[in-house]
Amino acid sequence: MGLTTESILFLAETWRQGPPVRSVLTLGRQDLFVPLERLETILRAHSLWPEGAESGAFRKTLKRAAWRTAALFRWMGAIEVKACDASAYEGADLIHDLNQPFPAAWEQQFDLVIDGGTLEHVFNVPVALANAMRAARPGGRVVLFTPGNNYCGHGFYQFSPELFWRVFAEPNGFAIERLHAMVDTAGFSSFLGLRYPFPIRGERHAVADPAAVRERVLLVNDSPVLLFVEARKQAHVIPFASAPQQSDYTVHWQDNARPEPLRQSGFRARIAAGLKRVLPERTAREALPAVLRWIDLGRERRFRRALSFGNRAHYQPVHPTVRPPEEPAP
Repeated sequence: MGLTTESILFLAETWRQGPPVRSVLTLGRQDLFVPLERLETILRAHSLWPEGAESGAFRKTLKRAAWRTAALFRWMGAIEVKACDASAYEGADLIHDLNQPFPAAWEQQFDLVIDGGTLEHVFNVPVALANAMRAARPGGRVVLFTPGNNYCGHGFYQFSPELFWRVFAEPNGFAIERLHAMVDTAGFSSFLGLRYPFPIRGERHAVADPAAVRERVLLVNDSPVLLFVEARKQAHVIPFASAPQQSDYTVHWQDNARPEPLRQSGFRARIAAGLKRVLPERTAREALPAVLRWIDLGRERRFRRALSFGNRAHYQPVHPTVRPPEEPAP
């Protein structure tokens, strides 16, 4: 668990755009996997790095800190920084199994709740999410850096943006401020027997709300994708008093109609209906598509592009204030 160059950049944007952050809770004791030189570049770009004599003192504090993440947040203005984990083995302040509800005394205590890679390792995800939501005070924020695509085997789960659009919603007292996706992970290799990490990164993209575009926002790719979520707490309510429902199913239930991905109209619908009547099912479903492969030459490329970051109806490129060059990730 830890904060990388990209997640620190996202947090710096969050820090500057919102109200003052005085209390921080991290789910898991989050390490800081960012070189001090890169950290200084990011924080200076967001006016979060101290000037003058304080600059050297800040640098020394970070170098000597037993928990560099807490030292960073305190220098950025936080008075209280706590970590919650199921075990004390990494030095967490609050020992609690996230599968179980937080004590009532921990509710509405934090301006910022951060998950840098814990949620996917907790079996009871709704309880863990509700804990984070209850811990934030009204006006505070919950920020998640959590696996999307191609993290199979990393934890119990990898998540869909649909989940967070429905969870951090008005019935639960929240609103999504930003939901981004990007390729961001660490590869590992060795040279002359020396093992080392190297970054695998891509462009960050804003992810559309499936309910807004009225279709599933899908992604099929071959690289690990993280979801970056920032949600603001608008009111303190009991999360999940009613279970969130997937947005496209809600529409189908309201319309009392089944989803029809191959729906057509006009003469094309009549042609399709006629082919279904006269052709055996195997011919219609297998042989005809096989023949059309040689006529519709770009079909697979178009299909894959519609399920990629290139689909501008679903994904919009985000251009951060500071775009870090390639730096080793943990």
